[in-house]
Amino acid sequence: MSDALLTDLYQLTMLQAYQTRGMTGKASFELYARRLPAQRGFLMVAGLEPALCYLESLSFTADDLGWLASTGRFSDAFLASLESFCFRGDVWAVPEGTVLPAQAPWLRIEASLPEAQYVESRLINLLHLSTLIATKAARCVLAARGRPL
Repeated sequence: MSDALLTDLYQLTMLQAYQTRGMTGKASFELYARRLPAQRGFLMVAGLEPALCYLESLSFTADDLGWLASTGRFSDAFLASLESFCFRGDVWAVPEGTVLPAQAPWLRIEASLPEAQYVESRLINLLHLSTLIATKAARCVLAARGRPL
């Protein structure tokens, strides 16, 4: 299966609901950390390249569609619409390695409601782990105060 199915089932059911109701207007969301642990006043954003590659290559393969059909959860019309599904929205992001406080946006997505909804979970996944690792590494360097790590 392709990266298109690396998401929550919820995202797929929401896509079908949006299609059923004709909800295709513009939407946007920002990815950020609401709060940081005490004594950790920053994070270092990382993982933007894999996130952008995901958005650029997002599509459902015939195998993906076959598997989705086999679940019996989705209508034929919805599955047919996924044949041409791709991300056509806009992305704004801070540069890789940017140091940010809590509540500062790392990334902003502006797209149709179905596209924005669908990519949200995977983008959180791609950026969260990389940002966590980069931030921990930056804190280790600061704590080492010039000593080799």
